[in-house]
Amino acid sequence: MGGYAFGDSAPAARRLGLLAEVFEPTSRAFLARFAGRPLDLAVDLGCGTGHTARLLAAVLRPRRTLGLDQSASFVALAAADAPPGISFAVHDVTRVPFPCPQADLLSCRLLLSHLPDPAAALAAWATQLAPGGLLLVDEVDRIHTGDPALHGYLDIAAALLASRGQTLEIGRALHRLPDPPALVRRHDRLATLTPPATRAAAMFAQNLAVWGDQAATDGVATRRELDALAEDLATVAEGRRAATITWELRQLGFQAA
Repeated sequence: MGGYAFGDSAPAARRLGLLAEVFEPTSRAFLARFAGRPLDLAVDLGCGTGHTARLLAAVLRPRRTLGLDQSASFVALAAADAPPGISFAVHDVTRVPFPCPQADLLSCRLLLSHLPDPAAALAAWATQLAPGGLLLVDEVDRIHTGDPALHGYLDIAAALLASRGQTLEIGRALHRLPDPPALVRRHDRLATLTPPATRAAAMFAQNLAVWGDQAATDGVATRRELDALAEDLATVAEGRRAATITWELRQLGFQAA
């Protein structure tokens, strides 16, 4: 149980680039709600290859932006072309203290779904905020699709995460959680994202290529089922079958007392 199922290989890095493109509109709009306040240090938790840290810096314009991720290979990719004011460090964000001063803002996107105890993570992160600091969380609440390939992928992805004590659609649970110690909930809304199904299917196909072997090893799906799913996703990705998909994203903002 536990561990990040989606890997940090070169294909995994490429899938993060596509994911960043797909989710950029809702993430940008969420961050923009908190723009305008002076920030010395903003920290991106689970930064991956750096896309979210760059978006954080572009929208909120803190004096310094730090991205933290447990993957040394992802951090190396992120740091390779980091602009001035943005830096990256290898760190497991479930462990505090972070390798930096208390932050004015902490942010994470699609991270808590990969952690077995989101409530404990939120409580730990609260200790790393400066007084009055913000913790922003952007996670999946629900995903709606009637397409068999897209739906089949989501079922297997959810089962793979569940086998590790993790939750794909974590947003509803976060909505019901009591506020973490020393934090006050200032923002709790749903945002809707409806990208072209071709883009969603391409992203799912990249994901499946990264963790398909792990799903087979874990007994979540058979190799034959995974191969058939990959072919069906290609049908949607190439536009040979019309489909739709909509994400409901739970966007939360907490403030330190």
